[in-house]
Amino acid sequence: MDRRKTNDFWAQLLFYLNILAWILLLFVLLIFNRAQPEFETLFDRFYQLKLRTSWDIQYLHYLIYMVSFGIFISLSGLLLGIFRGRRKKDHKKSLILMGIISLAMLCVSMIEL
Repeated sequence: MDRRKTNDFWAQLLFYLNILAWILLLFVLLIFNRAQPEFETLFDRFYQLKLRTSWDIQYLHYLIYMVSFGIFISLSGLLLGIFRGRRKKDHKKSLILMGIISLAMLCVSMIEL
């Protein structure tokens, strides 16, 4: 039984942290796509195009900053969820997923630097 009449500030903050985490995840994936080396295709070989075969360091730095911010959002949301989110309607699972993906991206970007 949910005894809350309305969502309190902390429950709304947890909801908006989830939205921000998913938007940030989209940007992290886009930056990761731009940072990775280009793969050779049939057209590249046919037209003899020059491809970048190494990671783009500038985008890797952006990736590290974005992933660090994602980890901060994930941890703050998880702490908020532990103390304030005890109901089923409180959103917590996407913050766990964001934290796992952020840690994986951070490991990949640190290995490539």
